[in-house]
Amino acid sequence: MERSLSKNEAKVILDLEWRGQATLRLAELRQTLGASESYARFLAHKLVQKGWLERLRPGLFRLVPAARGREGVADANPLAAGAALVSPYFFSFGTACTHHGLTEQVFSEVYIACRKRRRPVVVRGKRYVFVEVPRERFFGFAEQSVLGEPVQMATLERSLLDALDRPQHAGGLGEVSRVVLRAAPRVAWPALLDLAHRWQAAAVLQRLGFLLDLHRADVPADVRSELVELTRGASRVRLGPRAKWGFAGKLVQPWTVVENVPREVLVSATDQGRRRVVFRPKRAAE
Repeated sequence: MERSLSKNEAKVILDLEWRGQATLRLAELRQTLGASESYARFLAHKLVQKGWLERLRPGLFRLVPAARGREGVADANPLAAGAALVSPYFFSFGTACTHHGLTEQVFSEVYIACRKRRRPVVVRGKRYVFVEVPRERFFGFAEQSVLGEPVQMATLERSLLDALDRPQHAGGLGEVSRVVLRAAPRVAWPALLDLAHRWQAAAVLQRLGFLLDLHRADVPADVRSELVELTRGASRVRLGPRAKWGFAGKLVQPWTVVENVPREVLVSATDQGRRRVVFRPKRAAE
């Protein structure tokens, strides 16, 4: 259908363009028009047909601006669509690991951290998975530009901890092991330790410490000591889920991790490295 506009349709589209508003809710459309819900739904349907609006989910639409041409080519950026689905939010897990170059795995799903449990939705053939994150752990993200769109993205350090916390959303434990290997040379250790203190869940740090040691990652001695201290006295934790990998395995200290996952899952033939502990000189007394 041609991207023409009736008087009321033009009122809606011009208002969105003027205010730079990318998304539109049905309630806002009713308010703009001063019309009934049935008429607002009818107009929204016509604007979708004509290519001016894209339906993201019931009652939520994304503007396809005039800059998209006469055919109204929709924005192909899956994160731009995901950012409109829930608030507050941030992208993390496999999605953020991909953004930061920590994984080569291609994910068919987009992972969005949010504060309430939500069912997955499919938009433009892409499945969006909402991962509930408690309010006290809703930190460690910042605005990033992805294909020209500003979105809330987990930092590299937060992405790493999230992958360790819920490996099922980051390609599984074998891939998470490789995420740790790739992340280690790039981690801002003060930022990671800050997150670790705020996280208040020893199991994630126990798995992190185990995998850093497994890959012989270059970890400053004071950072490793602090990670050990943060996990001191913690209960033993199995590296992988018992339902998949069972109970048995070697108990690895100082992390108190039961290595119940085969080494060939965690370390590929090309994952070779050597951990070099960096000792930092103490400051001279003044």
